[in-house]
Amino acid sequence: MASRKKKVTLGAAHWVKILRLLRDQIDDLAVNIDNISKVVVKFADKALLFGSEWNKYKVNTEELKDAQKDTVFAGVDSSITPPVRLGSYLISAVSAAAIVTKGVTENPVKILDSDIAQAPEVANAEDAYYELKMKMFKLEVEIIRKCMSKIMEMYEDDGEKIVFMDGPLVDPPTFPHRNQKLRESYENEYIRERAEIILDGIKENILTLGIVKKIEGNSLVSNLCSESRAEYDVLQKLNDYTFTTLIFKSQYILSFLRELAKNENEEIILATKPYELSYNTDYPVYKKYGLYIYSFYVLPRLKDPKKRVLRVEIPFDHEPSDTELKTRVWKSVKYVAAATLPGHSVPTPVVLAHKACTIPRSAARKVVKEAISRFLTASLSRRTSLEARGVIDLAKGLIE
Repeated sequence: MASRKKKVTLGAAHWVKILRLLRDQIDDLAVNIDNISKVVVKFADKALLFGSEWNKYKVNTEELKDAQKDTVFAGVDSSITPPVRLGSYLISAVSAAAIVTKGVTENPVKILDSDIAQAPEVANAEDAYYELKMKMFKLEVEIIRKCMSKIMEMYEDDGEKIVFMDGPLVDPPTFPHRNQKLRESYENEYIRERAEIILDGIKENILTLGIVKKIEGNSLVSNLCSESRAEYDVLQKLNDYTFTTLIFKSQYILSFLRELAKNENEEIILATKPYELSYNTDYPVYKKYGLYIYSFYVLPRLKDPKKRVLRVEIPFDHEPSDTELKTRVWKSVKYVAAATLPGHSVPTPVVLAHKACTIPRSAARKVVKEAISRFLTASLSRRTSLEARGVIDLAKGLIE
């Protein structure tokens, strides 16, 4: 009988040391966070959409309920599996889905498509992977197009129509320039088509919003400058997620906001001022095609502890005035809050679209790898002069 393999694990003494060190470091960080929060809260008036006009953040829950029932919502997302190598090619399965509903969850209509993407791996595997992702991007564009057509087919005469993208409108924020041919396809085909569809939606009274769950970077912080150099230095060390969370969850602010909306039919929604997207991303290419995009942060419902800070991207077909921008942002904030049901942290259409298109990564790779192996073995046997043993050896060697 073969001996069982023994797992090599970290001993108890090392875990005691790690936990002790962790406790001490967390203790120091807690003090540091408290000190930072005292500085950050001073910027609330400058960062928040309506500054310190706190009554403007109060909404009637009946208004949100009406939006939940009457608005046409849709969610769009796409997915790609980890690539499998077959000789000099990388292969992935890609999918994209849209869920269209009247109200948040009523009579959902699913639009789903999938495909196989392959790309040659020559000098740089990353180039091949981005070529695979391009296939996913283009499939998502087609799903957005079909989604908007379905909305107009079913709900042309209805009121507000909102499409939530799972992720930013400028996706990805930056695409590599190394492969010039791929970069040109990205700019001249993918971005152009994506921008045109979003602009066509605006003409048809369909607003597309990008919902970013994983917040990175410090674009908001970078736009907030302070005369106090010391305080500015503190801000520069923060990312946007930490900065907005420290404001939205500030005990100083929350205490009187809860008092302000203490009735059951009142809720507080917090949002930051919007800023045009950074030119350090691929946004200038979108703007070249006539799409103006701004981003802001929102805490959908203050009374629900499950709610987290989201970054939202909102498009325009022109450069909006400050008044128009603020009005449209606040209107969008309420749609995000209405579509985010109690106990959820993101709009429900986004959750539904994500579940509809997601291909489980580990399982999918095993399935794709096994399928490639079987198909390749069968094809080599049928279309070459290799013997059975040679077919099996070659297939095993080429697939990784």
